[in-house]
Formats: sequence, C-alpha cells, structure tokens
Amino acid sequence: MKIFLILLLTLVQLFSKVENLTINNQPFTIEEEYYDEYGSKGKTVTFYKKEKDGNKISLLSFVLNDATGGCNDKSIEKGTYEINGTTLSFYTLWKRQGSVDDAPFGGRIQRYEVLENGEFNLLSSFLYVETHTEESDNNSGMKFLFEETEIEEDKKLLKKYVSSVEKNFHGTFLFFKEADMLMKKVNKAMSRNMKARWGKRK
Repeated sequence: MKIFLILLLTLVQLFSKVENLTINNQPFTIEEEYYDEYGSKGKTVTFYKKEKDGNKISLLSFVLNDATGGCNDKSIEKGTYEINGTTLSFYTLWKRQGSVDDAPFGGRIQRYEVLENGEFNLLSSFLYVETHTEESDNNSGMKFLFEETEIEEDKKLLKKYVSSVEKNFHGTFLFFKEADMLMKKVNKAMSRNMKARWGKRK
C-alpha cells in the first residue's frame, strides 16, 4: 500500500506542472494537469490565489489541449494564455480532425484584469463558432452565417443559433470581418506559444 501511494504521488508529479508568479503585486500559483478519461485526453491549467495562511483558492480553469473522439475522428480544442501587465488573455481554438461533422470549429479570446485584491475581472469575451459542418446543418440557422437572407423566419433561426452559441461557449458572437480578425489573432497566439515552447527546448 505504501509503495502504491509513492508511485501515485510520483505519477501526479510527472503529469502536473506547478509555477508561482506575481501579477499586480498579487501571488498566484498556476497548475497544469493532464487527464485521460471518458474518451477525452488533454491538459488544463488552473489559476490559484495564494492566501496568507498558505491555503489556495481556485479562481479559474482553462483547457490547454483536448482531443475527444475515436482514433481518426476527433474534436480538438487548443488553448494558450498570455500575461501583459495586469491583463490576462486566454485564446481558444476549436477544430475538427478526420470526418467528424458534429464538432465545433472556431475561436475565442477572453481578457481578464487582475485586480489589486487578487480577483479576476472579465473585461471581454469574443468568439466565432460553427457547432457542426455546413453540410450537416439541419435547419439550425448556422447556414445563414454563410448566406445572407432577408426572410424574417431565417433571421430568427440565425439569432437563435447565435444565442445558443454565446450561452454554451461564453462570449459575444462576431460576424464577417470581425470574425476573420478574431481567428487570425487566435492563430497568431497559437503560433507564438509554439515558438516559445520550441525556444525553451533549445
């Protein structure tokens, strides 16, 4: 039993990463953890506020990587974050692998301000998400993201779709040029993260 516990603690250390940092003169602990369960495999990061008594309070968790599905057909979610002064920016990219047609595609940018009391204040959250492929659309209203319509019933379907996405993915939906700009920013953030990771390996 003792050997088992030692092995378990060793595995937890191997599959987790802990970092301490200070933002706006407030101490935080960041923990990255891997998971592999129920057909999903990935990594999350959790921000904890360090208290004077040594305890820590979980402020928010964020997905850095997730793959859900079979061997070839997967729903992929990738994330990265950047700290600039007292601003914390989270970038999320959703994409599909293989022939899966009921997985999301799109991106989101969330920005938080770290307050002097150590709390996180959400400044903005913008997104563009297609919840499934255009070919598999079953009159959900998503198709009107790609084709303009003046029919009132179609506009209602699009509005219903957008409201559903905003609720489920936690952000304000962007259209057309703004959506394109959002996706470019998300992809650039992913590239910066990749370059930073390769830089650390050298």
